[in-house]
This record gives sequence, structure tokens and C-alpha cells, in this order.
Amino acid sequence: MDEPRQKPIPVTRQERASLEQHKQRYEGATGDTGDWGKFLGTIALLGLAAAGIYALVKATERSQQSVDVCCCRCSRNFVMAVPEGTGRAVYTSCPHCGIELVVDLGTSR
Repeated sequence: MDEPRQKPIPVTRQERASLEQHKQRYEGATGDTGDWGKFLGTIALLGLAAAGIYALVKATERSQQSVDVCCCRCSRNFVMAVPEGTGRAVYTSCPHCGIELVVDLGTSR
């Protein structure tokens, strides 16, 4: 079975310049620098949360490898592992009630 490959998305020079400008503004505001995949994944998740597709919650009680999260639906806490190199926003679901969440980890550690 062939492995699926990423396909490039064609963008014009103007679109590329606009994306680069937004990426620089995001990195300057958050201090969260990284590659294009990390940036686009983060803004896509935060955008889906802003659009109401997913519930947005903020991480609390951070350690080096994990964060505590309080579910906005059932108000129960759970611990979420955060591997090194994880972006600012993470898609997950509450283990208690099953709601789909986007966890905002804040700026990078």
C-alpha cells in the first residue's frame, strides 16, 4: 500500500507574501516560532474554535510534559500530555464527556 504524500498547495506571490506577513505578526505577538506546518496547524485549529466548530479552552497548571485542562461542558479536569515541539493549540476530546476541544496552550515554553 502506498503511503499518502503531502501535496503542495499552489499560491501566488501575493498570497505567499500575505501569509508570510501574518506568520511574522503571529510569531512577534506570541513568541511561538516554528515551521510553516506548525503555524498553519495552529491558526487552523484556533480559527475552527473561533468559528464555533470546536470549543476552546485554555490550559492551566502547566508542567514540562503536561497541562491540566478544565472541560467547558462538564467542568471536570483532566491532564493532557504535551510532547516537546507541540504547537500552541492542540485538538483533543474530553475523556469524561467526549466533547471535542481545542486547547490553547498559550505561548511556547
